[in-house]
Amino acid sequence: MPRAERWLEGTFWRRARLEGNDVGYTSILASGPHATTLHWWRNNGPTLTGQLLLADMGVETDELYTADVTRTLPIDGRYTPDQLRIYRAVYEAQSAGIAEVKAGADFLAAHRAAMWVLADYLHSWGILPVTADVSCADDPEHPGAGLHRRYTLHATSHMLGIDVHDCALARREVSTRGTLVKGHVLTVEPGLYFQVNDRTVPSELRGIGVRIEDDIAVTDGEPVNLSASLPATQQRSPPGWPTCKGASAGP
Repeated sequence: MPRAERWLEGTFWRRARLEGNDVGYTSILASGPHATTLHWWRNNGPTLTGQLLLADMGVETDELYTADVTRTLPIDGRYTPDQLRIYRAVYEAQSAGIAEVKAGADFLAAHRAAMWVLADYLHSWGILPVTADVSCADDPEHPGAGLHRRYTLHATSHMLGIDVHDCALARREVSTRGTLVKGHVLTVEPGLYFQVNDRTVPSELRGIGVRIEDDIAVTDGEPVNLSASLPATQQRSPPGWPTCKGASAGP
């Protein structure tokens, strides 16, 4: 369907206005290679069989708090093996990040955990020339440090509340360099983005972008996923995972 991204954007906006106050921010509907653009805002592309759709959207409630959720879905209902390989890596990275969201942890703990997982996958696929320990080294001057960022593009978390980036004007020592406390809500949203012209990436992976994002509340115990009712896995074969064209069952 030509310009189907805009049809989906408009459909979501209508439901957000009906069931809430509005959208929380300009929706991102990025199909195919558009998903490799971090903040794709044009939403003017078609949706084609065999491609993925990255949908980053959130409803602002009548109380003016906003959600911020991303799901990456196959347009024809089934992932190819290469798409599923990337999806599973991002899902594992997100799970590692969510596990670090707890009172007393520092804000960047989720980011560090998620980036290590993605860097480890990139190295195992032969894309990253250094190990995860090297690429994720705390010392930015360390040779090879930060090479994974070419494919991950952004930080893993931001605070969420009345504003979608709440509060982006806070002092660093109480936000990105601060400590999580009960009542904080933040996103956990790692992603992998392989540009169509990036020759450091195998040709079969170019043009694929995957992000999974959930809204996580900090408690005195385990983190609470506020967006868990929007499934990121599928409860059919293979168990707990999206279905895949040409792939055998199992993780």
